[in-house]
Amino acid sequence: MYSEINHSPLDETIDSTEYVDNPDVREEALSPLVYGQWAADHTDASGSLYAGSDEETDHDHGQSSLKRPAEGNLAPRLFKRQKGVLNTDYLDLLNKDIEDAAQRVCFTLGDEDTLYPSQIGLTYWSIPEKKLFFEAIARLGQTDLPGIASRIGTKSGIEVNHYLDILQRARLLRQREVRRPAIEFSEIPAAVELSQQCCHALDEAADAISVRQERKEEQREEGKWGECWDITPKIARQLDNGESITGSQDLHFPRLFNLHNWLKLSERIFMNSSIPSENWDSIDNRPPSIWATTFEDFHSLAVSITKRLVQTTIFLSMSRIKAKKELIPTTREIIRAQDVEAAVSSLGMGHNSRQFWSGCARRLRLEVHEEPPDRDEEGEYEALSYEQVESLLSRSDEDTDSVAELQADLEEVANSSENEALSSDFEEPPTLSDEEGIAIEREANEVLQFSAADFPETYRKKETLKNRIAAERRQEQYAEERDQYTSWQAEAEMWGLLQKKPRIELPKMPEPGPLQRSTMDVESIFPIGRDWRSKTRYRSEWEGKEE
Repeated sequence: MYSEINHSPLDETIDSTEYVDNPDVREEALSPLVYGQWAADHTDASGSLYAGSDEETDHDHGQSSLKRPAEGNLAPRLFKRQKGVLNTDYLDLLNKDIEDAAQRVCFTLGDEDTLYPSQIGLTYWSIPEKKLFFEAIARLGQTDLPGIASRIGTKSGIEVNHYLDILQRARLLRQREVRRPAIEFSEIPAAVELSQQCCHALDEAADAISVRQERKEEQREEGKWGECWDITPKIARQLDNGESITGSQDLHFPRLFNLHNWLKLSERIFMNSSIPSENWDSIDNRPPSIWATTFEDFHSLAVSITKRLVQTTIFLSMSRIKAKKELIPTTREIIRAQDVEAAVSSLGMGHNSRQFWSGCARRLRLEVHEEPPDRDEEGEYEALSYEQVESLLSRSDEDTDSVAELQADLEEVANSSENEALSSDFEEPPTLSDEEGIAIEREANEVLQFSAADFPETYRKKETLKNRIAAERRQEQYAEERDQYTSWQAEAEMWGLLQKKPRIELPKMPEPGPLQRSTMDVESIFPIGRDWRSKTRYRSEWEGKEE
């Protein structure tokens, strides 16, 4: 791997979100993976990463020397997109989701009736701000004050904390008066679950849009760059060798990047997951390639970062030399390594990419082997664990620990965990006839035996505790039935949107009965720490320091 490739060329995020507004799909709509990152070939997905040598042959003709040979194309591709029929209702749903993602808020139409502007202290809260406030709490939790404030954009962390404090006081006041929560556990909406056949139907509708969108972008790129619009392994080798191609005279990135190495990164790492749906080997019959627009963007980014780094380095070195000349007039005007390191730190950049590469295997679900498996043998080779890979890639030159020792330690930890699991003190799985009663008895015993709180173990107290546990379990069961019914309704609506009928008829889900509210909960007689914030005293950072 050459020195100019020191970061992930595919590990970038495109923040732009635009609409798709007609059956032809507008040109600026959702772009495929980084401006058309292809995925390809028709062999089995090995997902393996090897420390390849220079002697390995490259696949200029679309073949990989490190992939197992194909066993045949008898079965259809599982992950190949089909053009299909465009569904305008699904297109509207897609545009709505794009809008929600861009605004980072997702509310139903009835939210306008439940929220209204208000003045809290000296702070005015509008309806959009409250929408963003509650959406941020749902996604980040109420402890992440900076994150909530950043999502709202117009409120500070102090104002957010003030609003949270007002809501908390109102909740406690209502709980003292009514003695039950404002909403029950079953009233909290959960994410709906769709069946696998519905997910496949949604994928087909998405493929119909993405194929048309990608073709539109291909035509745009081809008109802009000519024959070099898609940098394939063959074109990359020609450009690296300085060969002339129609339209290549307008390309600046071949003089900076080793294009063949960039494609190798996609083949070996970024598109080589052990999960078939995320492996280039399972999707198409072409090897990975990158569009010229993508390379042009990376070229502009590299030039911009280099300019900033050079300018910052010169500024810091001049400041150092000027300050030092006041004491030592003979100071030489040269830039030192420490000036570059200071510039890198001031720009918030990493000093090296060791940590990034060591975490690639776990992050991308790669299978890493010490030695490339022999293609002539059909035996399966055991891949290294992620812990072993990270240890080997993060190991310093002075570290002499061997892989065998690391593997022995991991096996010892695994064996000890297995023994602990086998020696657990929990009872055997109960029979179906008295499963609920035994589960309640077990939870009550856990509260009485394994809790640090002082709870009297009298018969009356234990029966009261068991009744509270039974009431909570009934609430959980009702919430589960409500969630299943909501999921059934959502899937039925989705099939209607797709204008299709499921191959396997959906089982009819009965609507749950009316909600039964209850004031009986374990928290009221046995505090389990849910209200820990009100009992925690804040201490400043300087108060916690030892003298």
